[in-house]
Amino acid sequence: MTRPARAQWFRRLPLQSLLAVAALALVAGLWGVGVNRPVPSPPAVLSADAPRVSEERCSECHSDITDTFPMTPHANTLHRVTEEGIAERFDGRSFVHTGTGTRFDYRLENDRLIVSTPAYARELAIEWIFGSGTHAQTPLITWTDEDGTTQSIEHCVSWYPTGELAETLGTEELAESSGIHALGHHRGTPQATNCFGCHSRYVPVEDGGIRFDHLQAGIGCARCHWDVEQHVEEMDRGDDATIERFASLPPREAVDRCGECHRRAQDMGGAIEPDDTSIARFAPVGLVQSPCFQQQGQVRLASGEPGRLDCTTCHDPHQPANHAWQTYVVSCHACHDGERDRARTCTSPRTAENCLECHMPKVPANDHLEFTDHWIRVRSTEE
Repeated sequence: MTRPARAQWFRRLPLQSLLAVAALALVAGLWGVGVNRPVPSPPAVLSADAPRVSEERCSECHSDITDTFPMTPHANTLHRVTEEGIAERFDGRSFVHTGTGTRFDYRLENDRLIVSTPAYARELAIEWIFGSGTHAQTPLITWTDEDGTTQSIEHCVSWYPTGELAETLGTEELAESSGIHALGHHRGTPQATNCFGCHSRYVPVEDGGIRFDHLQAGIGCARCHWDVEQHVEEMDRGDDATIERFASLPPREAVDRCGECHRRAQDMGGAIEPDDTSIARFAPVGLVQSPCFQQQGQVRLASGEPGRLDCTTCHDPHQPANHAWQTYVVSCHACHDGERDRARTCTSPRTAENCLECHMPKVPANDHLEFTDHWIRVRSTEE
């Protein structure tokens, strides 16, 4: 979709969506700056006023993609507790938050996951679990306030792939030990809308309230391919396809498109510091700082084509996650192969081995969670 077309689509958004976007922009500017700064708000995500083209239409021509996409983390990034195997990760279990000493008990009752705690007089229902489970899964407690707007609590307890319950990343230093805020961080209407916007195909909003009965959970084709409706119309007419492809965008724009949810450098609220370990959580932020990214235009591949590095160089968003390091090192060697007009060859004696261990190490975020640092660089700790 061209920028004018996006602007026209933006103007067709309902007023409540525009207000949410404006509020999100304001919230994003309120976070502090520094190495130990709190995690800033993600960028605004627009919710359209009508569901867009479903994967059923896409599968008519792209079954090779749509057959495997349901197994990807993107497709499984948001769950209702009624889905098979989701509530069971909390049901019948208890956890005591290390920082506050608050105990939480969970039970499944009438298709609702109930959390109770001595810190708050009422039992609360959990209907939504965020995350594919690749890194963690975190409940979001939602309710509608007296004004009809959606409010939420990012629960301070998460499930991790080890099977353990532990503190949610960012809530380790939770101060409140009584009242509703003892259950986690409050996320108001703009933030709640944004959370669902990054984890859903479609988020209908009316007067500040999310219409959960029509929400379509999980990322789908239309979330990333903005002009999919136009593409379907072109195919129905037999016209040439003009659908936007990330590989045809300038590398920075392609990375920023992923960064709409995975975070962009300009959303961090200040200077990007090399020793800020929290950046590892936000792959696009680190990637654009990398010499590999910034100098890619100076490199020619063996095919004669110019070098290119963006998120999709290494990651196929249409396929299930690949954890084999050999898959990614192929991209490194496409440029760093020692030939003329290519990138500088690594001088380490371990060059033929796993490049990622030195140049893209995993960085712990808490005792249960680590992220691959996408700020590709020579590090002082390397051999």
